[in-house]
Amino acid sequence: MKIFIIGLPGSGKSTLGKQLAESLQYSFFDLDACIETEEGMTVQELFKEKGEPYFRKTEADLLRKITDAMHSFVMATGGGTPCFYDNMAFMNNKGTTLFLDVPIQEIVKRFSLQEIEKRPLLQGDATQRLNQLLNERLPVYSKAKFRITESDTDAIIRLLTVIRK
Repeated sequence: MKIFIIGLPGSGKSTLGKQLAESLQYSFFDLDACIETEEGMTVQELFKEKGEPYFRKTEADLLRKITDAMHSFVMATGGGTPCFYDNMAFMNNKGTTLFLDVPIQEIVKRFSLQEIEKRPLLQGDATQRLNQLLNERLPVYSKAKFRITESDTDAIIRLLTVIRK
């Protein structure tokens, strides 16, 4: 089984993804971290030096490369991953997509100033930018096979732990 976790930056994709992968005994991939390893620079540096179009193409290519190479895994995608190069349709076709639908106020609480500075698309007023991103991306995020609210995440981990035993 291939599980793709999507949602806004800071929604908890990596945190839930690691827990889910551990519960299922699957490999875990953080797509942004994979891109940084592949490119030898941070996402912030890629945006600055090569631009968003280059980053999005690299992201789509690596998404497909990992998906085609692995049988089972959990992947935390970047917040914009589903919105480019038909990635949402690709992920739905190849596996299960989970949209983490976390209130923006909660996401903002989770961020420190340093974390916001590392995220190219959140520069300026983070709350305003997250609202804008959600408005732009929600039509795509809504195509996920499952929508998970913040209150559902603990229940999912408990359920998976019980199933695994």
